[in-house]
Amino acid sequence: MNYRYFALFAIVLAVLTAGSSAALALPQFSLLTGNRCINCHIAPQGGGLRNDLGWYAMRDVGLIDPADLGIPGLSESNALFDGKLLAGFDFRMQRARSHKSPDAEGKVFPMQAALYGAWLAADWATVYGSYNFGAKRYNGQQSWSASLLLQPDFSYPTLQAGFFQPSIGIRYDDHTMLVRQIAGAAGVPLIAPNFAEFGAELTYNSLKWVSITAGAFDATSLAENLVTGSDSAAHSLVDKDKLSMLGRVVFSPRAFNNELNIYAGASLLLNGDFTLTNVFAGIGLTDDVSLMAEYAHSDKKDLRTTDNFSIDLTCQALDALLLYVRGERGVTTLTHMAQPVEDYTTQIVLGTQIFVLPSVELRPEYRWVDTEAFTSTRYAVQLHLFY
Repeated sequence: MNYRYFALFAIVLAVLTAGSSAALALPQFSLLTGNRCINCHIAPQGGGLRNDLGWYAMRDVGLIDPADLGIPGLSESNALFDGKLLAGFDFRMQRARSHKSPDAEGKVFPMQAALYGAWLAADWATVYGSYNFGAKRYNGQQSWSASLLLQPDFSYPTLQAGFFQPSIGIRYDDHTMLVRQIAGAAGVPLIAPNFAEFGAELTYNSLKWVSITAGAFDATSLAENLVTGSDSAAHSLVDKDKLSMLGRVVFSPRAFNNELNIYAGASLLLNGDFTLTNVFAGIGLTDDVSLMAEYAHSDKKDLRTTDNFSIDLTCQALDALLLYVRGERGVTTLTHMAQPVEDYTTQIVLGTQIFVLPSVELRPEYRWVDTEAFTSTRYAVQLHLFY
């Protein structure tokens, strides 16, 4: 195979994509490196734009050296104008088939074209934003985010205020994660990709082994989600005239000369008669293997509950090659019925993350899905270009 043309083809394809998936961090990296999300990202809870450490950590990760193809490698930094401006992007496209029909045709479709930027106005103040091109596909999904981060000193908490995603559970770069879905054949998101609300969070990250977050948010985006009641009418999941209150705590100790990395925590989101509780934990050996799990329970009083669980095992075979298997189970219960109705989803995902070149990733995946309406198996291949 001519790797030069393969690499150029992959890059051109990725740059031409646009769409609506999530551009989030890989929590496995935290367990494989021992770094917390804030160590590599601008946002306190991770995801999106990377800082100097995040850039350096992935700058040379690839199975193929760009020099072998006669193309230049990445720059030393993603910072511009004497380090005052940071820039980044994520482009993804995917080839997949729908699970809902046995006759579904395979399609190549765009998933994401997101731009990120941060202006380091002062040592203690950062303006951060993103924009994702493409159509809005899910209730609660937004095309943009923007926030101001203030931290007078490292020993102080960080205040983030603006239009951004509340720190719910663990953030993933896969919008099919069941812990963020409403289980069942319909398969719609509970927390949509690129979900964002107006609000503010205060996060204490000064100690290496604990992170504590408290926040308050508008509920306009989350109120776009609907629940059908006993009157057959659609009800908003939350009261958009009330604030959503959020609390989150994560413990992240390291042991055995920093070879064993651990995190455990929980988050709670409250709005009127709606609650969302996420409990999560993970353990990993540096540069070797990670195991992480999350349980999410939501309750819209007298209308619906969801109980979803996910467990993921990832092996780092090479710096540029990750192998993973994920098992998930979710149950959605319609509690307003005389006899409660349960929809469910069970899925097993096998996949690899192959960093062909620095900042060029291929993600082949095989998925088995079982619901109350259908059972199917499918494979998919995602192409991801990031900077």
